[in-house]
Amino acid sequence: MRVIYLDHGATAFPRAPGVANAMVRFLDEASGNPGRGGHRLAVAAARAIEAAREEVAALLGGDPERTLFGPGATFWLNTVLASHLWHGTRVVVSALEHNAVMRPLRWLEACRGVDIAVVPGSGPSGVPTAVEVAACVAEAPTTLVMLSHASNVTGAVLPVAAVAAVVAPVPVVVDAAQTAGSLCIDFSSLGAAALVCSGHKGLLGPPGIGTLLLSPEFEVQPLVRGGTGSRSESEEMPEFLPDRLEAGTSNGVGAAGLGAACSWLRKRKVEVIHEHEQRLVRRLAEGLGEIPSVTLQGWEDAAPHTGILSFTADGVDNGELAAWLDRTRDICLRAGLHCAPAAHRRLGTFPNGTLRAGIGPFNTDADVDSLITAIRDAADGRM
Repeated sequence: MRVIYLDHGATAFPRAPGVANAMVRFLDEASGNPGRGGHRLAVAAARAIEAAREEVAALLGGDPERTLFGPGATFWLNTVLASHLWHGTRVVVSALEHNAVMRPLRWLEACRGVDIAVVPGSGPSGVPTAVEVAACVAEAPTTLVMLSHASNVTGAVLPVAAVAAVVAPVPVVVDAAQTAGSLCIDFSSLGAAALVCSGHKGLLGPPGIGTLLLSPEFEVQPLVRGGTGSRSESEEMPEFLPDRLEAGTSNGVGAAGLGAACSWLRKRKVEVIHEHEQRLVRRLAEGLGEIPSVTLQGWEDAAPHTGILSFTADGVDNGELAAWLDRTRDICLRAGLHCAPAAHRRLGTFPNGTLRAGIGPFNTDADVDSLITAIRDAADGRM
């Protein structure tokens, strides 16, 4: 039996067709050091990275000249937050943020005296309305609004475009780790100052690379400084992008894989993938909702969602159930707090967390039905 992979909230499996081949081709044919020399392999590496940058920007609606590559979404979130938040500044966040946001913010709170204001949201999913965010922003001078585009615990989508419109000119930074590649994103019309996403989740690329998109009006200072291959006569960082924010040797092999993944997504069409994942997650919600001992956590039928669904089963330990699913039913999903304790506190599922199913573009009706059957068996004591 093949493995039924339902953990796309953590990372994609399998990757998009063509990703592995693009990475091997880069290593075999173009693995010079980009910008560090004029020989053919250095030039080939630089061209491969710039081609990947073009693909990512085209998929997400960004400007290629303001589309940056780095080690991951966490790196870029830290970069943006550290660049803009200092003593006396204030940031507004939702109650659903991932630790990739909350841990750097708590450090900035302790070390720089940054004020963190949390919008709790009024519905069962904890998603704040644009009006609620605007009201919080209006309470005191605010430097940034930082929002997940969708909760990694419940899949509930936040109204980031509406928020950006009502809180302007306060810049809105969007953590799109859970939505890039799964929701149609046009950064140029989103109204956000910056958008951050992982390469290895909905974008179906390799791990170890993430992207930062910047609007024309929003600047970020580098978190890491060093060699760029440009302006080597100066000991100061170059002022131009991408060099100002891309110190060190670029992850060319990761960029090549991510570019191939974004090319595949553009051909496959993100809207088609989104429709597929929506149909399956609703099938899953309906099936699990018919099991009396199962509670869908933060699920609202009429609200926009990604392909993520969290649930708990009465009288069953989440970790034990996840291990049983893997061991006996070949089903892979995640149990626990999903690196988002704030969201679980808001949902009332802290400290035990939830079981989280994350549906991806290659999942099928049969995959979903297998999970529903397995959870029904567990609820009936056949675990």
